Order: sequence, then structure tokens, then C-alpha cells
Amino acid sequence: MKPVKADTLSNYIIPSIIALGVTIPLFVETALLSTVDADIEGAFNSFSGGLLQYYDFRVAWRPRIFSNALAASVGRFSEWILGKTSIPFVQSPLELTVAGWTVFWFLLICAFLILFAKRRSLFYIFGFFAGLSFGYMPRLATRIYPWDMPALFIFLAFILLFAREKKWWLFALLPLGMGFKETSIILCVAFLFLDLPWNQKWMMAIGATILCIAVKIALDIYVREPIPFFTMQHGLNYSRAANVYVIRNLIGLITIIPFFINSGTLLALFLLPIYEQKILGLKLIGGLFLLGNMFFGNIYEYRIWFEMLPFALYGLEIASYGTSGLIPLELAEPNPHA
Repeated sequence: MKPVKADTLSNYIIPSIIALGVTIPLFVETALLSTVDADIEGAFNSFSGGLLQYYDFRVAWRPRIFSNALAASVGRFSEWILGKTSIPFVQSPLELTVAGWTVFWFLLICAFLILFAKRRSLFYIFGFFAGLSFGYMPRLATRIYPWDMPALFIFLAFILLFAREKKWWLFALLPLGMGFKETSIILCVAFLFLDLPWNQKWMMAIGATILCIAVKIALDIYVREPIPFFTMQHGLNYSRAANVYVIRNLIGLITIIPFFINSGTLLALFLLPIYEQKILGLKLIGGLFLLGNMFFGNIYEYRIWFEMLPFALYGLEIASYGTSGLIPLELAEPNPHA
């Protein structure tokens, strides 16, 4: 029997063992949390009755049809699995659906990290697990929705492409992400921070934004939204809703816990020095994301911040090691201050 090569062990086998290991508590935690709120079952089953029934689903969440339709398929598979056998830590099809959905996306994320970052993927795997554990802490009225993990995957794929300057792949990724969660549109700003002539930067940023808006409107029309594109509120009085949210969020800061969103990684991102142009871009996108949630979200519903995890960890990795494992050595520009 041939011995395992050291590079194979450190680059692939050990990160894979760790990824599988942290998946176990994540599976158990999300299975337990799957029944804490009736909205969770409603979201995961929203597409189970087909498109006609889906037209009655909540207005703000209906355009996330890619997430919801795929989750419904997992729900049907979970019912079939539990009809054949029992699963540890699981007592109902809903628990298996939510937990299985969460760990599927987590393992997919880990697979991409191991493939591209190799041994450095451990930094990201532990970072993602810490952020997810923070977002899904029990006793915080936690809700788990089908679009949480797909959106995290899209933002990770964005970082992989952004770090490698894959502008045309980015151009294709962003409109695709709109079907999972519409927050993908803020990523269009990233084109302004690529190593391109300024006229090309603006053309790609504007073109990607127009394409994302077109996809959003098309999806809204397809799922019969009352006001295409403007779907993120529960009612039609947007200015009043924004005022309510921002006041509630500012009051919520008193608890201090929101400052440590994603296990403190988001705050760390904003405090990091700007080592390179891409870090500035990530900070700007993070700032836009923060403002959007302050005015139109609940900042202490910590799962909504998952998309910022890849941004923060990328910046922290460069600050810690001088380079990123997500970038090939020939493309990396070492951080002289690391």
C-alpha cells in the first residue's frame, strides 16, 4: 500500500475530514431549529404544491424561486428517505429537509474551498462554521430559510471569481444569483475594483446592473408580483417601513451582540486596513449591504449577514498571511504589512 503523499494529506484529506466533522453539529443544530417558527415550514414547502399554489406565497420571498423550488425537491426526497429508514437526530421530514439542505450547501461550499484554497481552506471552513453557528444560535428566535445557504454559496463564488479577475464569469454569475436571493445585485459594484480601464469598468458595472434588474423583473412577473422589482417589503408604504426598521435596528444595537455579527468577522472587515483595491471594493459592498439591512431588514436576525462571511474571511486571510489561498501564486500580490 502506497503511503499518502504529504501534499495530498494536507491539501485535501485533512480539510475534508474537518469539513465532515463540523457538518455533524451543524446538521443537529439546524434540525433542532427547524420547528421554532411556522414560517420555516412555509418557506421550505412553498413550492411543494406547484406554481399555482406558489402564487400565494409571501410577496417579499416569492421571487427567490430558485431557492424555494430546489428546497421543495429536497423536501420530497426527505419524505421518501424517512419512509425507507430512520436518520439520527431527525424526527420529521421537515427536520431532515432543513438540516439536509443546510449541510448540502455547506459541504458544497467546503468542496469549492478545498479545491481552490487547498490547505488554506481550513481557515475558511472554520470561519464559515463559526459564522453559521452565530447566525443559528438557539434562543434567539432563529429562523432558517431556503435562500440562506444558496446566497452564501453565490457570494463565495463571487469572491473566487473576483479575486482571480474573472470578469466574464462574474458577469454570468450575478444575474443567476438573483433567482436565489436579490442581494446579488449589490455585487455589480465590484466591477469598479477590477484591474480594467475605467471606461470598461463602468460599462461592465452598468451592464451587469441592468442585466440583474432585467432578471429580477422577469422573475417578479413570472411569479405574479404586484409591483415588479419592488418586492422586499411586506406592504406598499416603503418610506414608513424603512423608518420603522431603522429605528428598531438602532435600538437593537444597545444589546451589543449585533456588533459581533458573523462571530465578529464583519466588524473586523470594516476595521481592516485597505491593503489592496479589492479590499476597498469589499468594504464598499459591505457598507451598502449594511445600509440596506439597517433600513429594510432586522439586523439582529443574524442569518441575513451570512453573505458577508466570504468578504470578511478573504480580507482577514490576506491580513493574516499576506496572500490569499483563493488566488494562484502567479496572480497573488503579497501584502507587505502582513
